[in-house]
Amino acid sequence: MTTYQSQKVMEGWVARGDFAGAALIVVRDGCVTQEHYVGDAAPGVPASAGTLWPLASISKVYSVTMIMRLVELGVLSLNMHVRHFFPQFTGGGRENVVLRHLLTHTSGLIYESPQMDVRLAAQVPMDALIDEALTAPLLFAPGSSMSYADYNTLLAGHMAQTATGRPFAELVEQLVLEPMGLRGTHIRPGAELTPRIARVRNVMAEGTPGEMYNSVHARGLAHPAFGVLATAPDLMRFLQHFAPGGPRILREATVRTMTSDMAGGVRGHVIAQEGRSPVAPAPWGLGWGLQNAYTPGVYCDLSSNRTFGHGGASGCWCFVDPDTNISVAVMSNTHLRSGRDAWTVRLKTMVNAAYAETAD
Repeated sequence: MTTYQSQKVMEGWVARGDFAGAALIVVRDGCVTQEHYVGDAAPGVPASAGTLWPLASISKVYSVTMIMRLVELGVLSLNMHVRHFFPQFTGGGRENVVLRHLLTHTSGLIYESPQMDVRLAAQVPMDALIDEALTAPLLFAPGSSMSYADYNTLLAGHMAQTATGRPFAELVEQLVLEPMGLRGTHIRPGAELTPRIARVRNVMAEGTPGEMYNSVHARGLAHPAFGVLATAPDLMRFLQHFAPGGPRILREATVRTMTSDMAGGVRGHVIAQEGRSPVAPAPWGLGWGLQNAYTPGVYCDLSSNRTFGHGGASGCWCFVDPDTNISVAVMSNTHLRSGRDAWTVRLKTMVNAAYAETAD
């Protein structure tokens, strides 16, 4: 039996206690080349193909995929103003924010509530989070800069809900999960699934009834920016819907648009892209982050500058390199709050080893 370096790297991080468990899947040209599960997903529960991992911010791409299906159906336009659905969203430049700004993180919205820890612990309802997103001052004029924000996807998801009159979670289930055949992916998991859910360490509001990802309250929010849970095989199935030659529920033109730079050449803060030149433009697609000449090695040190992907602060990472048609998905269960540098190194070493072995 082949022993892969990527599995050795994963096992090494578990042995050092950096995370309790992890999963990794690699696909090239539509075929699985590696699939590893190490350690425990939750105390006493080994990581496996059936583990449901909180995807954190990778959830944003599922939300945007649903929104783009509504664009294809003629229900939404990327140039629709937020105030079209939320008339109170005016003043201080808010009246100029359109859906495209939200999907490219160029709206000027704040990242999330400065009191998110407290709000989770107090089990504050979704309506309160939406109210704050609608009323907090903008950081800059819409379209003039970039600042990655959960509140962008929150408002975009609820624009879709208002436009259709259907609950956000139902839209994701019916327009994305069901047609993609993602039976191992959930945005409002029932209690019967709790034993399969990975437990994430170092999260917000840890030890309270509202702790991020681990509590009934947090999962019940079905938050557009961080509410999706998926098995490793299902995350890879989702990725394949954007990979060359993969299955499609979106039109090819839509996939091309989502994976091309739509941020308008602005500068700004792009999460997970430290080390980028401060004068270089900050690239972003619709939902997907981009690796290009201005942001080399964002998702993998070895993949091409056409790679697109996304990370999740719960300890997840995924990307597609269309030049080699290699897709990689990694899940683990220690939060970014444990230390950004160490968190990034853990994920990048795993994907670098996996990519190197597959690209040869």
